[in-house]
Amino acid sequence: MKQTHTTPEKFVGVGYTRDRAGLPLEAVRIPVPQPTANQVLIRVASSSLNPLEYKLAELNFMGRTPPVVLGFDLAGVVVDVGHDVSHVAVGDAVVAMADLNGDGGWSATGGSGGAYAVARQFLTVRKPPSLSFRDAAALPMCFLSAFAGLNGAIQAGDTIYIPGGGGGVGHLAVQMAARAFEARTVISSGSRPQSIALAQQSGAHFVFDYKRDDIATEIAELTNGRGVDLVFDATYSEQGFAETAKTVRRGGSWIVLGVGPGKTSRLAESPSPVDAILAERGARHVNINLLRYFAEPATLDSQARGFFERGMDLAMEWATRGLVIPYVSQTVDSTVEAINTGLRSLKAGSGVLGKVVVTVDRNLAAGSEGNRPIART
Repeated sequence: MKQTHTTPEKFVGVGYTRDRAGLPLEAVRIPVPQPTANQVLIRVASSSLNPLEYKLAELNFMGRTPPVVLGFDLAGVVVDVGHDVSHVAVGDAVVAMADLNGDGGWSATGGSGGAYAVARQFLTVRKPPSLSFRDAAALPMCFLSAFAGLNGAIQAGDTIYIPGGGGGVGHLAVQMAARAFEARTVISSGSRPQSIALAQQSGAHFVFDYKRDDIATEIAELTNGRGVDLVFDATYSEQGFAETAKTVRRGGSWIVLGVGPGKTSRLAESPSPVDAILAERGARHVNINLLRYFAEPATLDSQARGFFERGMDLAMEWATRGLVIPYVSQTVDSTVEAINTGLRSLKAGSGVLGKVVVTVDRNLAAGSEGNRPIART
């Protein structure tokens, strides 16, 4: 029997109402967006927290006009589609990445539902029945970040260093390198016993304590003085950047997620020794920055769209096969208070292991996994 869902005209999200006000976020009442060509409207079951969200609230570097609702990782059910959408249909359980220049899917209703977000078709994929909404919501942004950094850069048999293997991107990157891309040796690091344990659990062969160990020296000993073929650094740490650059072999690659050394504040550029360290080694400096893909999706060529479609497909396939499984350390209800607390922990850079998932719609997240048709009325 067909189940009918009535989509409201507005919902109360969680976001910012003033330009560059930063945390705390506030409850924001906005219209439910309408999908246009190649877009889908998703009733959100679960989302997760990412550092990008508090950075957008602090800096608004996308130039949005507040109010802006955040929450870009989406797992839920399609309730409407725009023109030319063929990969998913109304009623499908999906996983998606919302556009950064659109509104996200966090709700201020404490997990009782009522949040909606639009995503592009190429950033939306059907959720396998075996993958829960909770785990699915932990994947999109962090998986795509790790995939963009490692795909095509790492070769089977490589030795790779991934600092922060207990973090949101880091623990997925470790799994990806060790299990999907078949690196010979995966080295990681952490600052707490729990993060070190998660990096080991994710497949790292060696995990160092960066507060205690001289990691560059340790890696030199492990590699007979050669260094690693590849570093993938998603830590956003200026001091850490310089240290990880010292571990790259001659002719190797140092890949950083985001704006990179000397630019992490986004407000002013500061001197960084990284390029000099890499130049001495003849190593490549590669920046992986996803912002432009999500900010201006309509301008992407077919190759770029295909890359992200493949990334989303592989996220589902690898999770189903057990190659890359998100570690969810905490699940919180979707309230202003809980989201602010979680984002403050992310900003502090300690205390968050793996991912924090936000339950946006408790009934939907625990329900039929989206297999029954749901129509917009």
